[in-house]
Amino acid sequence: MNFEELMAGYVGRTVEVFLTNEFFTGQLAFVGSGYITVNVAQGYYTAVLTNILIGQIEYVRVLPQPQLD
Repeated sequence: MNFEELMAGYVGRTVEVFLTNEFFTGQLAFVGSGYITVNVAQGYYTAVLTNILIGQIEYVRVLPQPQLD
């Protein structure tokens, strides 16, 4: 299993993606060949789809889903 296959299992989840000098928080929208797409919130009502090259990623944290009781 490679990194793309691993990340594909988390599409729809909230992730934090850390690069060398910045990080993005948002919903993982798509995993392609060599990149991921994260829907990053820009304020209360807008979001931007951000493509991130896998080679630039230092670390990804998948946030837990909220428990519905």
